Amino acid sequence: MMSQDPATYRKLIGTVFSLDEPHPVDLRLAAMTDERVSGGVLQFSVFFHGPADQILPQGMYSFRHDGLGSLTLFIVPVVGSNEERVVYEACFSVPVQQPPVP
Repeated sequence: MMSQDPATYRKLIGTVFSLDEPHPVDLRLAAMTDERVSGGVLQFSVFFHGPADQILPQGMYSFRHDGLGSLTLFIVPVVGSNEERVVYEACFSVPVQQPPVP
């Protein structure tokens, strides 16, 4: 189940998301951007920190999290990585339900 609710991710900052592919690795949810609505689309990003010795190329990965279960996210290594960690970003764009017009 993939959550696209920013409040869900905000509560999980500091927790670990596990990947089994291509090699087992744990990524810690480190931060997220404030959500914004633009053109009827809710947008936000989450940032993970991973080990510096195992850089994952951008792509789709299957994650497991104790609170969310299984989910698939597209992650990209981004600026902010250093000798201690690699920073990955996952971006979300979710259509906002508009109330019906009477």
